[in-house]
Amino acid sequence: MVSGVQDRYREAVDRLLTLADFERKSRANQPPDWHLRRVERLMEMLGKPHLATPVVHVAGSKGKGSTCAMIASGLEAAGFRVGLYTSPHLHTFTERIKVNGENIPQSDFADLVGALWPIVETIKTAGDLGVVSVFEMLTAMAFVHFRDHTDIAVIETGLGGRLDATNVVDPEVSVITPISLDHVRILGNRISLIAKEKAGIIKPGKPVVVARNHAAAWGVIRERASGVGAEPVSACATTRVSDVKTLVADGFQQEFVIERWRQPRTLDDSHQANLTASALQPPPDPGLVDVRIQTKLLGIHQIDNARTAATTFNVLYRDGLAFDVNAAIKGISDTVWPCRTEIVDQPDRPLVVLDGAHNDASLKALRETIQSWNLSRRTNENGKRQSASERSRYGLIIGATEGHDHQKTSLDLAESAVFTIATQSRHPKSVHASNVALSLSRSGLEVHQCMNLDAALREAFRLSAINSDIGLIIVTGSLFVAAEAREHLLGIEPELYDDLAQPYISAYEDTVSTRDKIA
Repeated sequence: MVSGVQDRYREAVDRLLTLADFERKSRANQPPDWHLRRVERLMEMLGKPHLATPVVHVAGSKGKGSTCAMIASGLEAAGFRVGLYTSPHLHTFTERIKVNGENIPQSDFADLVGALWPIVETIKTAGDLGVVSVFEMLTAMAFVHFRDHTDIAVIETGLGGRLDATNVVDPEVSVITPISLDHVRILGNRISLIAKEKAGIIKPGKPVVVARNHAAAWGVIRERASGVGAEPVSACATTRVSDVKTLVADGFQQEFVIERWRQPRTLDDSHQANLTASALQPPPDPGLVDVRIQTKLLGIHQIDNARTAATTFNVLYRDGLAFDVNAAIKGISDTVWPCRTEIVDQPDRPLVVLDGAHNDASLKALRETIQSWNLSRRTNENGKRQSASERSRYGLIIGATEGHDHQKTSLDLAESAVFTIATQSRHPKSVHASNVALSLSRSGLEVHQCMNLDAALREAFRLSAINSDIGLIIVTGSLFVAAEAREHLLGIEPELYDDLAQPYISAYEDTVSTRDKIA
């Protein structure tokens, strides 16, 4: 029976991947008319499943996956049955559609592909809107699954926001995490341009929770919110933290207190004119107290993500969703989100840090997090200093994926490393290891080159054995690089996919025309 389910699942994945796949192929085959009309028709033909479940919709350049996971974990702790839709996946497509932290069963995944396929074929046959993409299909599958199995869903955008396939929802609250330069060939090369795309998820009359952000991003977000009568709520202004500690000696965790929520004090006149009278009433008091959080998600940026999640809970409660806000905030501690400063601690090896940081902002956050650790305080059960604790320097394994620019911070990480190994993942959009090595070696660095993660890890462990001051090996530069390292270290069997021959539609390098079609 198990093999039968696995066979059906594998057939469903193979069928899914016959669709237009813009995640695994370069933007060379990006549709020339990127729009929502196709997914809107798909939703209509499915009976509007995207409107059947209350939704928290999340966009941003960094931290959106972690923030989604925290929100989902908290709502589950408060008693909800919670759907979580994210992308990309690390090891299997089923990771993208979760209910209460569990991947969608392979049998359900296969059933959904089979049930939706006739509609996909109908849209293709109609010919006026082109073919459904892999991401659009997965998004539709998630909405149908959540309609049937959840009380509330947390939905992460795939790319941008305004024209992302997920942006057909009518959320209870939108959330925008930090915006930085990323996917510049698609979204634009300025913070304000990228913010315009992210702010496209803000819906009329619905609040938007905004994480710590650049002033240029805030300006765009406020303008969009004002234009549609939405209330922007600053996570930094309303949710404060204190007593921050990094517990290196206690399995690499961080602890902090999320303080009682401070509701927004003022709204400008334009917002007040557009908000309903009920929205301006003092919110009910959920009886919140300060809540202590202990999490394995490390770094100041993860504390900011937790503040954003906590603010989202308070806004949901204030606006009428009945649940225990204290329990939800405490539930942030239970969040599991691999390859985000994930520590792999194995006998007789240096600690391995897996992090999917892929642009300057996220790589800077990783660097600052690691610099904040005082490994000399790491002790064993008898209180004696461990042999590895004195080895606070690190080796670096780094790769990259097309479309992400992170040259400066990659160089900063490499300059401080005892050794640097350039590598590549098996992902079709992976940058060749020789190109990664070349970009670093131009700055005078000696860079080792390995063509896959297995070889890169073996070389890193070999070099660590002859460099006694190395206590860490950092694997970063791409989520796919970190994921493959995780598979090798933890013995995870990944799904492997055949590359698909898709016809190119427009030149990948033609960034001006691509951006103009989105703007």
